[in-house]
Parts: sequence; structure tokens; C-alpha cells
Amino acid sequence: MTVVDHQGPVLAPDGGWGWMVTFSSFMLNMILDGVFFTYGIFFPEFLRYFGQSNGKTQLLHSVLVGTCLVSGPLASVLVRKFDSRKVAATGALTASIGFFLSSFAPNLDVMFVCYGIMGGFGFGMFYLPAIVTIGVYFDSRRALATGLALCGSGVGALVFAPITRLLLETYGWRGSMWIVSAITLNGVIFSTTYRPLKTEKEIKNNKHNTSNNYTSRTDHDSESCCKHFCLAMTDMFDFSLLTSPTMLLYSTSCLLVMFGFFIPSNFLPVYATEINLSSEDGAVLILAMGISNTVGRVVMGYITDQSYANSLVINNIALLIGGLATCSVPFYTSFGMLVTYAVVFGLVTAAFALLRSILMAELLGVHRLNSSFGLLGLSMGLSTFVGSPIAGALADIYGNYRVAFYFSGISLVLGGLISVPLRFISKREHSKIKEFNFVDTYNSDQRKKTTDIEIVYFKKTITISTISEKI
Repeated sequence: MTVVDHQGPVLAPDGGWGWMVTFSSFMLNMILDGVFFTYGIFFPEFLRYFGQSNGKTQLLHSVLVGTCLVSGPLASVLVRKFDSRKVAATGALTASIGFFLSSFAPNLDVMFVCYGIMGGFGFGMFYLPAIVTIGVYFDSRRALATGLALCGSGVGALVFAPITRLLLETYGWRGSMWIVSAITLNGVIFSTTYRPLKTEKEIKNNKHNTSNNYTSRTDHDSESCCKHFCLAMTDMFDFSLLTSPTMLLYSTSCLLVMFGFFIPSNFLPVYATEINLSSEDGAVLILAMGISNTVGRVVMGYITDQSYANSLVINNIALLIGGLATCSVPFYTSFGMLVTYAVVFGLVTAAFALLRSILMAELLGVHRLNSSFGLLGLSMGLSTFVGSPIAGALADIYGNYRVAFYFSGISLVLGGLISVPLRFISKREHSKIKEFNFVDTYNSDQRKKTTDIEIVYFKKTITISTISEKI
């Protein structure tokens, strides 16, 4: 089937090389979320080594994730300007360098720059291509392919949890950063599979590349730099999304969700020690979360592709269940109860992460997926910057981690509730757009008819005056 990309109609293979792209996205997501979700294992080490508060130490993780998400609009522009392959490879290289330099950090402030900003920016550069490219290569199997690609996140938490614990015990946190840097560098190899699909526009213009390039250079020379930059930005980014009620409401929902999204994975290991469980038990909780996350993304991807499934309903129910279960964490006083919660929350994160791009494609269109996902990342990143630090500060104030889970659960519930009318708002928005286009077309036709009548009348007048002169 044909998918409309930002440059024109593209024939989605719905298989073939698309499965190789899916595998690469799987591996990139495994690296990214493997680092994200195992920060809770590094957290006690950073607390002891740097001697800072819970809030400031949690801010390091928030800067990493927040920078990754906030860089979404920039990554969107770069993908449209260049292509997914170059942007993803550059991102993997940048993140790898950032993690390597962070191993030499003498204090937490330097870690913010190297680990948080450089690592986060690099992750952002290959996170968006890993999601958006799936939407271009697949149409009827999009949810399944997205689910398979995103289950790399669960596998990342599954694999990285025991590896991180082993690395910390063997090499310390600095040596562990070297190995994490080397693993991240493999993203350069995986990103080479993002072969761009040719659009119909590119095929038609292929014979005229030389003349088009010459004209483009001439135009660039004649225009001012400022004007050219503005035109380029307008062409590469869909600014009309800023006025879309659907986009604004879903962005608000995701902003609320991301306040508490990473708090359970960051605080479960240290909360386990608070109720007299071992650090190994804390790592097992992250492992259980990773297993359920992995299985959940594949299963939900398959279910979402079915005709009876409503992706928005699944998203909202998952957030409500996850929020209520998180608010109840302070009442879980045994290892078995915490493992059960970790499995449930892993399924919740699987649904939310899987359905973001699916909902954007359904509600706003595949042709706007690149820009909409970038804006969504910006919204999510802003709340991620402050979510975990607020939870850490609350833990410092109250002397325990229970209030952090209350904060996380409430934000998840609010995110699920606010997106309930999203489908209705999206339909109204589309109907207004169609109505506006119809009126605009009708007015254009009327103007054309009026012009034709005036021309005919003018010709008749000329003819009559000419006859009069002859008489």
C-alpha cells in the first residue's frame, strides 16, 4: 500500500527489507532503554560516590532522558533534511563519546554534561528515526512491526539489569561506563540498515537533478540567509501541529505521564533495600519488569493490528491500571508482591510506549508522524526533566520513598483520564478541516465562474460596439 511521507507518496513494502529495519530498531531500542531503565542500579553507587542528595542524583537520569526527548523536534528536522541513517549513526556516536567521557567525571556537575546532555542528545538522534522509520516501511502490519521493534526496550531492561550488576561488582561504575559506551557505539552499525525509500516525487525529478540543483543554488544566492533559513524550517517541520487540538491534548497527556514514568524503575531497587530486601532482589525487580515489557509489546502489537482493537482505549486503561498499582506500592511489603507489581508496570510501559506512534499515525496521519513524534518528544522531555528530581526531593523531605510512588501513580492516572476524549476531538478536527477545504474549493470555483462571465460579457460588449461603429 501507499504511505504518504513528508516528501510525497511512498510504497510501503510491508515486509522484505522492512524486517531488517525492524531488527535494527529493536537493537537501538534495546541499547537506549537498557541504559534508561537500569539507572536505578547505578543510583545507589552514584549516591555513595558523589555524596549528593536523592533529588540531585536523580536529576542526572532526568537530564539524560529529558534531553533525549526534548531533542525530538531537532531530530525531526534533521531526518527531513538528511535521512534517518545519517542522523541515527551520528546520534549513536555522540552518545558513545558522552558515556566514555563521563567515566572521568570528578563530580556530578561534569556528569550532567557528559552523561546527561551528550548521552541524551545522542540517544535522541537515533530514538526518533528508530520509531518513525517503522511507520514508513509498514502499513497494514505497522502495529506488529512497531511492537517487535519496541520490545527491544524490554529486552534491554532484561539483559542490562544483570549485566549492570555484574559490571558494577567487577569494574566499578567508571569501568562500567566504558563498556556501556562500547555497547552504544554498535548503534552506528545498526543504523546503516535505514535505507531511505524513494518517493514518487524523487523518481519523477531524478532526470532533472542537475538543472534543479543549479536553480536551487541560484535561488540561495539571491535570498537572504535569514529568509532561506525560515523557509527551510517551514518546509522541514509541520508547524500547523502547534494549533492542532488533537496534538495539544495528547501532548498534555504524555507530559503528565512522563512526570512519573521512570520513577518506579529508578526507585524500586532502593525501595527494596528500605523494606529489608537485598540489592540482588532489587535487580530482579528490574529484570521482571523487563520480561513483562518485552512480552507485552509483542502481544499488544499483535492485538492492536486486529480490527476489533481500539488503541486509544488500550492506552487509557493501561495508564489507569498502572497509576493505581503504583500508588499502592507502599503497601507491598514482600518480594512476591513487588515482583507482581513489576510485571504489571512492565505491561503498562509496554502499552504506552508502543501506542504513541500508532496513535499519532491514526489521529494525525502518517505523513505528519515525523513532526508530530518530534513535538511529542519535546512535551515528554520537559516533564521528564523534573519528574524524578521532584520524587527524589520528596524522598529527602519525608525520609522514605513512599511519597515518590504516590506522585508517580497520580501523574499516570491523570495522563490516562485527560486523553479519554481524544478520539472525539480528533474526528471534530478532521471534519472542520474537510469543511474548510470544501468551502475553499467552492469559493475558488465561484471566483472562476465569475471571471469567465466577465470575460464573456466583455467580449460581447466589444462585438456590439464594433457593429455600431460600422453602422
